Amino acid sequence: MGHELRRGFKAEAERVAHTVREELGLPPTSALRCEKLCQHLGIPVIAVPDLIASGASPKSVRCIMSPAAKFSAMTVAVGTKRLIVYNPQHPAGRRANSLAHEISHVILEHPLSPALGVGGCRRWDSTLEDEADWQAGALLVPRQAALSWVQSGRSLEDGASYFGVSLPLFKWRVNHTGIQRQLHALASIQNLRW
Repeated sequence: MGHELRRGFKAEAERVAHTVREELGLPPTSALRCEKLCQHLGIPVIAVPDLIASGASPKSVRCIMSPAAKFSAMTVAVGTKRLIVYNPQHPAGRRANSLAHEISHVILEHPLSPALGVGGCRRWDSTLEDEADWQAGALLVPRQAALSWVQSGRSLEDGASYFGVSLPLFKWRVNHTGIQRQLHALASIQNLRW
């Protein structure tokens, strides 16, 4: 993440994640399947190679799927309709984060803008991207769930596997939501008791 999020955003993201999971009938300690969330939101999800059936050239698909392109996912919008296109070659944990990131742009009602600017350069709003990153993490691994996992003494690797995310994402949620500080403070208080 490039810079500090606006005051209150992180708590708001946790509330949004809680509301979304409630709508799906999903407790915070369960894994979220982004495809089900997309279905709930009425957003179709397709893999890049499936674009050929809609008229994309095989050459274009190969180009966007090449490692040099570093393409993960994008949301295509026409009016109020959305479509998420993702790279199926990425590992499952990364795909989950990519889909959650795109869903987060929709949930947060980020304004739409063309992906490319003048000269074909990628347009990038770091504030909106950072918000979508944080919201995606909260959707996939709510703070309450990460705290419960760490308190149970189970490994971070197992946590990442259970929630269907990459190990770096699971570690990021544990390290950037204050969980380690909270557990350290609790341990200190317990050590002070008689």
